Amino acid sequence: MHDTITIAHGLASFDVTEEPTTVLSVREQKVTLTRGRITEELPRTCPQCGQAMDIHQEHEVTLKHVPLQMRPHLLRVSRKRFRCRGCGYLQMQRIPFKDSEHRMTKHLRYLVEKRLSEGYTLKAVSRDLGVHPSIVKEVDKSRLKRMFPTKRPDKYCEYIAIDEFLLHRGHQYATVVLDLSEGHVIWCSEGKKKQQVADFIRDMGEDWMRHVKAVSMDMNAQYDSAFRELCPWIAVIYDSFHMVKLYNDRVLTAMRRRKQNELAEQGDQNGYQLYKGSRYIVLSDRKTLQQKDEKARENNRMLDEMTLRGKKWPAGARKMNASNERRLDELLGVNDDLNKAYFLLDQLKAAFQETDPKSLFWGLRQWLRMACDSGVQEVLAFAKTIRKRIRSLVLHAVYPINSGKLEGTNNMILSPAFYNPQLSSEATNGVPRKRLAT
Repeated sequence: MHDTITIAHGLASFDVTEEPTTVLSVREQKVTLTRGRITEELPRTCPQCGQAMDIHQEHEVTLKHVPLQMRPHLLRVSRKRFRCRGCGYLQMQRIPFKDSEHRMTKHLRYLVEKRLSEGYTLKAVSRDLGVHPSIVKEVDKSRLKRMFPTKRPDKYCEYIAIDEFLLHRGHQYATVVLDLSEGHVIWCSEGKKKQQVADFIRDMGEDWMRHVKAVSMDMNAQYDSAFRELCPWIAVIYDSFHMVKLYNDRVLTAMRRRKQNELAEQGDQNGYQLYKGSRYIVLSDRKTLQQKDEKARENNRMLDEMTLRGKKWPAGARKMNASNERRLDELLGVNDDLNKAYFLLDQLKAAFQETDPKSLFWGLRQWLRMACDSGVQEVLAFAKTIRKRIRSLVLHAVYPINSGKLEGTNNMILSPAFYNPQLSSEATNGVPRKRLAT
């Protein structure tokens, strides 16, 4: 080894021949380059015919190594190839520290896998270690295949949840299945059609699926049809959260927009301003609005006291609006249809609190009668949805499961920090976010 080299690489059979230098990569990025040669000796007799072998050629290969001084590190390794004088058999010097799958050292691969196991995102590992994202992804796949040699979980699941999430921020989706008992993702595949459910059932096997009692989902017709045809013994449960969200979107939001547009066409600016920006007010529960108003009044009282005492307000402090419930009452007072729809939403939420199937069934039947008596077009359209799926809604009382855990997992996937490593680091004060091992 050169006398001026003081860096201990810890690489077997590697002799550094030149001091590390700083060079520019193809992408104009500064990297540290270390040159060296393999010192491992090869047998000088041919293993095929026993005759002598001579040095035939010398080759160089560039490997990525562990970053040096916060900078990407490349090793330019020189090795010899020997050739038999008699039969022409060729044999190359082995690089003991090279990864078998990629042009990197085993040390760097170990560091990549360690970062991934700690929860760092693929982009974060690629940025920090100077490894291309596609290679990091392949390393992660190999790591997960070693950890989970089979797709089937070790334990049987009685209750599962299935849902889709947006893929690559485009009109592409992936299907994910969650074990509601453990909160673990047990299956994931691109697409959100009937075929994905069929693939899931095939991968799990009939014996595993026989232990599943119920599956929670939104009103995805493809998922519903697949489970009823392929696993008729599994109870399909429509998540009550999705039912309430659907009611908010198709009834309350639609009514608010329709009325707001009518007032704008009529030139009624006062009425239009009453509805403008009222989406949160209309979609919130009254108890939620009361709590928010109380919090706002307490904040305003504190600021008023500080003003009377001559003290400065804290940085970012401001007075908050404490009239949310009053504004809701104004909206319901001037719109009888909205008042009926808001009342029916409370009744629908109360019905899903029933734990007896018969009570829930008759509660939904009573709700359907009130919906028909209301005469509101948006409510009547939603009542058809309830009537069509009342069987799965009643099963909610038998199996009180929901997709809350799965929604939380999907939100983690779709959060901006998942796509932006810098935002991820800032949002978590430097603590890496947890990734899905799927």
